[in-house]
Amino acid sequence: MPPSTEMVVALLLAVLLASGTRWSAHGPRLASALQIHESFASPNRTNNFVVDKVSRNVYLAAVNSIYQLNGTLSLEVEKRTGPVQDNLLCHAPQLPQAPCEHPKSLTDNYNKLLELDPEQGVVVVCGSVYQGFCELRKLENISEIAVEFPPQGEKTVFPSMLNIAANHPNASTVGLVFRSHGGNTRLLVGATYTGAGTAFFPKNHSKEDLRFENTPEIAIRSLNIKDLSRLFTYDINPSEDNVFKIKQEVKTKNKLNFVHAFVQKTYSYIAINNDAKTGHKESQPNSILARICLDTDQPRKSNSGPESRKLTESYIQMPLQCGLSGNIYNRLLSVYPVDIHTDRGQGAEAYLFGVFSRSDRKSALCAFRFGDIEEAIRQGRRNCSNSPSSDVQVLDSVIQGSGAACIQKGNLVLQPEQLDCGAAHLQHPLALRRPLRATPLFEYTGLSSVAVDSVHNHTVVFLGTHHGRLHKVIALVEDNIYECSSEA
Repeated sequence: MPPSTEMVVALLLAVLLASGTRWSAHGPRLASALQIHESFASPNRTNNFVVDKVSRNVYLAAVNSIYQLNGTLSLEVEKRTGPVQDNLLCHAPQLPQAPCEHPKSLTDNYNKLLELDPEQGVVVVCGSVYQGFCELRKLENISEIAVEFPPQGEKTVFPSMLNIAANHPNASTVGLVFRSHGGNTRLLVGATYTGAGTAFFPKNHSKEDLRFENTPEIAIRSLNIKDLSRLFTYDINPSEDNVFKIKQEVKTKNKLNFVHAFVQKTYSYIAINNDAKTGHKESQPNSILARICLDTDQPRKSNSGPESRKLTESYIQMPLQCGLSGNIYNRLLSVYPVDIHTDRGQGAEAYLFGVFSRSDRKSALCAFRFGDIEEAIRQGRRNCSNSPSSDVQVLDSVIQGSGAACIQKGNLVLQPEQLDCGAAHLQHPLALRRPLRATPLFEYTGLSSVAVDSVHNHTVVFLGTHHGRLHKVIALVEDNIYECSSEA
């Protein structure tokens, strides 16, 4: 969406399958244009929305407001969340005994994270004010607080439990809720660093950087509302094993902008851009796909007991490249994982669709097979353990890194789970150097978002643009792609 202080946004409902595409011997043919069936207008710029799969309620977060809509987009509940009195140099007021000497002013609250937790009946709502503070609201009525946090009278509260999302309107935050081994609920969050040395930090030469010590770029936090003393903590001892934090001295070379976090199988994938590389080499991809093995409530393959899986042990990342040499779209804008049916007759196959752009605003759609992603990760772990390789390195830019070179361990045979998720005795976290490449399926100026569905054995791709337009295309991933709709 183009940046503006006020924007009227229409949420589209039931438009996706209602446009009536017909098929002929010559391929797809448009029967009618995409039409809006229902809409809801927000007076302020919208930030996030999510749909409850059971109730079909839509939860919409905008600047200074959150809304609860029913399945036909009629307003049920509205709650104001801002503006509030705040200052970027002040701790969250929820922190006990944390006075602030800096003057506060009315500050707009941009929603940074909106996640549903149906198991516990709560909605995680995180804003840009109060250092990225999060609230837990009731799923059935978003205007009501489900859990008071910190609890009244609680004195054992640390800034790291409160500083969760990015605290600036233009800094990115992504997240997801998952059930861990043993039934506990956890929250994975990726947030752009906004402390000293960044464009987001107040230019008053202050040395009060409240972000570095308290806000890692990626963290897994406790979300068990029955254990308030651990709520939003890193939930593992030592806590550094459950965070991914860039070292202070190399933060300028690792300006991570988070695009999306999602679950595929028992893995969490996080799509990222490294903005420190923007403009340096247009021919090199700046987009990264990171993977973390979730300690889910599914049975473990090994008898490792109830011990929580450590984030950094399994963390591995790889560059994503959309386009060939001389025509590379090097910035990732949107991703969408989906199972699609191919002509191979082998059932559904998992793909990751992504919209990429470059500095001239031209953009492209690419698709990557998750099978190729998984095999690249396994081969990377083999190479790091068994033979010197220039294709993989230890990610020494984070506090857990121990030098960039992989150390050969002889003829070590890694077990399948170790190939997929690493282990404590293996070097970690890892970074693959060779990008996973894909040829653009569709090229257009100004694409900004993607969503994909499989309809009657056809892959239907919806592409949003910076100008608020929507394209529908029919994708034949293995052969070609046809545009078959007008803009809506």
